Amino acid sequence: MTVSAPADVVIVGAGVAGGLLALALRELGASVTVVDAPVSNGLCSASELSYGALPGWPLAPTPLARLAAGASKRWRLLQERHGDLGWRPSRLRLHGAAAGWRPLSAWWPLPFAQVDSAVLTARLPLALAAAGVRCKTGRVERLEPQAGAGWELPLSDGSSLPAAQLVLAAGAHCRQLWPALPQRLRSSWAAALQLASFPAPLGRAAAWLPLSFGRVALERRAAGLSQPEWLVDGGLVPWAEGALLGQHTLVRPGLELGPTPPPLEVERQLRQELAAQAWGAPLAALPGCLRQAAVAFCSEGLPLVGPLAEAPGLWMFTGFSAGFSQVPVLAPLLAQGLVSGGARSEAAMRRLQQLGLTAAF
Repeated sequence: MTVSAPADVVIVGAGVAGGLLALALRELGASVTVVDAPVSNGLCSASELSYGALPGWPLAPTPLARLAAGASKRWRLLQERHGDLGWRPSRLRLHGAAAGWRPLSAWWPLPFAQVDSAVLTARLPLALAAAGVRCKTGRVERLEPQAGAGWELPLSDGSSLPAAQLVLAAGAHCRQLWPALPQRLRSSWAAALQLASFPAPLGRAAAWLPLSFGRVALERRAAGLSQPEWLVDGGLVPWAEGALLGQHTLVRPGLELGPTPPPLEVERQLRQELAAQAWGAPLAALPGCLRQAAVAFCSEGLPLVGPLAEAPGLWMFTGFSAGFSQVPVLAPLLAQGLVSGGARSEAAMRRLQQLGLTAAF
């Protein structure tokens, strides 16, 4: 077995969570290796399928939501340092109805931006390499704690990665590597239609989003499900030269991800539900390619950010309900907690606790 040179931190997962954490660690001078399994069977990563929405106002009356409302500032800073990562100010049109609201479809004069997840997927590996992050493609077979301290990660290609500190940022696949994770970390399947071009009848490219997402309420009920449940949220955002249309969410009972849902059935459900929505009816029949991804979430709404008490040197950075707004503001704090040492590390961990995120699970 080939053993690679050790890094200060090894991150499993190269999506928005693992990638932005790696950049934050490099800003602090840490050596970082990111290892990521290739996506197969026609699937894509959760980061690539995300709408990348960045509301400039808190979505809930919590400290984390208030911090996440400033995520665009962090994205602007990241682009100044690392080049285009897909962040753009955007116009926002809200549609549909929520409790206490009458149906509407109107431009919303609030600060809003979007990270085009297709652009981020293409640009992030280049930014990581330019920042000095070592990127390795491969599947981690298991996590092996070492006597005394540190970890060893055997990979599918026969090599092995040693790590002084190890971070799981692999989304829905984290539990496969460490089954003893808290039960509030769960997984679902997401799907959307990829359109080749932004629908001309909607005019200039912009984000069209529902007043509320049913996915959030379904995730909160996940622990009590006795059978699979699915729903479709109607939305559309620019994605590369085209757009992502609709959000199909399937949540199964229990902690296992389960097999990939049948694509033809998922597409039928997605188009049928869009056609039943006043806003989505003109778009439901547009030609598009179904994209699917496995997604991690926390049923209580707060992500797993910090060390695992029973596994020294193993840290979590996953389970985000709004990853593109939560990750960029939390990654610098976790990076300081991981490698700064002393008062700076303690201050970062206290701040995570103040945000409602426990330092150990």
